[in-house]
Amino acid sequence: AVQAGQVDLAYTSATYSDQSPTGYSLVAYDSVDNRGFNLPVIEGTLTGDVLVRRAINIGIDRQEMIDNVLNGYGTPAYSVCDQMPWYNPASEVEYDPEGAAALLDEAGWTMGADGVREKDGVKATLNLLYPTSDSVRQALCADFANQLGELGISCTMEGVGWDTAYDRAQTEPLIWGWGAHTPMELYNIYHTIGDTGTAQYSPYANSTVDAYMDQALQCSDLEESYELWQKAQWDGTTGVTQDGDIPWVWLVNVNHLYWVRDGLQVAEQKIHPHGHGWSIVNNVDRWSWS
Repeated sequence: AVQAGQVDLAYTSATYSDQSPTGYSLVAYDSVDNRGFNLPVIEGTLTGDVLVRRAINIGIDRQEMIDNVLNGYGTPAYSVCDQMPWYNPASEVEYDPEGAAALLDEAGWTMGADGVREKDGVKATLNLLYPTSDSVRQALCADFANQLGELGISCTMEGVGWDTAYDRAQTEPLIWGWGAHTPMELYNIYHTIGDTGTAQYSPYANSTVDAYMDQALQCSDLEESYELWQKAQWDGTTGVTQDGDIPWVWLVNVNHLYWVRDGLQVAEQKIHPHGHGWSIVNNVDRWSWS
């Protein structure tokens, strides 16, 4: 539609960001639209070991992903709520492949002659899932697999449909997209549900984390509730960040990219959430032509 000049503005992805359609410019908006993998906390499996999960979190070069997969249009992601008022800066980590290797050694996963780590005769392997409908997630998944391979974790990749992805994510890492203008995103991902004893989208449970989020929902003071959401991420002792349980590893926040016809002035945007939870045309009454 852009190439044919049929539209004034169109959403696009990093896959096409190097193109230059005549009469249009590419505009990028910051987002909390993140991509990350769940790391199923299942005893006896590779990701069931917190040291392995911590190693993965610090062993991933997020900037490399942004540069090579997103063509520079993104920011490193360390949580599901980066830049939001309820974000806990304790989520942020430095890229540290040597530290990651040390953690894997400490966990008993020693490097084999074939470049794959091994423990008690079992190879360090993961099957990574990605939705077949999303080329960017597929590319991020491939990059993630390559980086884990450098750490000694051998990965295979499998494209799946959403009809089976939710169920399979209970035992295998899947690349997800999240991010919203509400701290309920933390609740949806990390809080246990019903009588299942685990969170909804990937097996994980921490009663202290649950309690902080429950208190936040009952809190009548907004700023105080933010502090409780932050404590759910890390309270100095436990939480879902690197020094805590780290049941998910967050990779990047993808910029929202649009082709905009020359002369169209789009009004200032809020930080965009996942998908189109904040539509770019929400303030179209303040757009103009020049």
